[in-house]
Amino acid sequence: MNPFRTAVPVFCAAVLALAVPSPLPAADDAVEIRFDGQPKTGEPYQLYVNSKQVRTYRMQLVGIANPPRRRETHEILASGELVYHSLDPLELHFKVETLSQTVDGETVDYAPLSGMTAVIRPEGVNLRDIPLGSDDDASASVLGGSSDGSGAKTKREIREMLPGARRLIASMFASPLDHPEEYLGKSRKVRPGEKWNASAKPMLDAIKATGLELAPDQISATAAYDNASKIAGIPARHVYFKAESANVPGYDFKLEVFFTFPDESDAPLRIERTATEVVNKAIPEGVPGFSGSVMYCVTTDQTDFALVRKSAMKTKKRNWFLDLF
Repeated sequence: MNPFRTAVPVFCAAVLALAVPSPLPAADDAVEIRFDGQPKTGEPYQLYVNSKQVRTYRMQLVGIANPPRRRETHEILASGELVYHSLDPLELHFKVETLSQTVDGETVDYAPLSGMTAVIRPEGVNLRDIPLGSDDDASASVLGGSSDGSGAKTKREIREMLPGARRLIASMFASPLDHPEEYLGKSRKVRPGEKWNASAKPMLDAIKATGLELAPDQISATAAYDNASKIAGIPARHVYFKAESANVPGYDFKLEVFFTFPDESDAPLRIERTATEVVNKAIPEGVPGFSGSVMYCVTTDQTDFALVRKSAMKTKKRNWFLDLF
């Protein structure tokens, strides 16, 4: 496993573990922030995900000025209605509005599946309410994006989309390695701008799972209460978390996360994360043609996730979420 598992999959699942109950205080008052709350089961949330991961490989060869490179990209855009049907055992219902992914510049848009519901459980994903599509030898005007330009999708085309959509949704809602309170603690009373030491143990464990074991003093983690604002008219607070490695030969890692919490016990309204991992390994001596060479791998992850309970919204702006991204 790798620490980048805390990207989109964790982002969607980690909403089970954060909350902030208590009214917004005056600017100079301390506020108690809790990080171990639960979302409200049975209520619809509006979900938006915008994520991009880039991995670049470079081989530094002895005597070659322009070393070979390889670049891989993976982007996900998704929105829809999310309902926590139950928390134990976990069962989520995600009604798709938009869903697409781009891998190395090639985009697959699952727009014809809009209205479909994915039932997500630990054992897998089931799809229901799947659009019927037109007959394989006819066209329809209800669904868009047909390969024949008619603005329709046939039953066969719909069927061919389902395996990829199922895999993408399963990856988005994969189980987290840990819960956010393991970084931030269960609760803390703080004033705006106040900083505190957070736990680096989840990061140490995730990195160890990749085969690299760091000492506790080789990674630091801090958190800070930033300020208060509103999202969709909902009063909210912002907490900043940062973890980074230091003095690790051949390895560097930095993670920054901005959490936005509502002022009542609920899932976080938004999580913005940026992560960078750099690994460089010397090619062992004795490998023909590569002795003295170095392999570099740089991975970046930028994920923006919003989750807003519909009954809590205090805005009439239909596309308020576009301002977030």
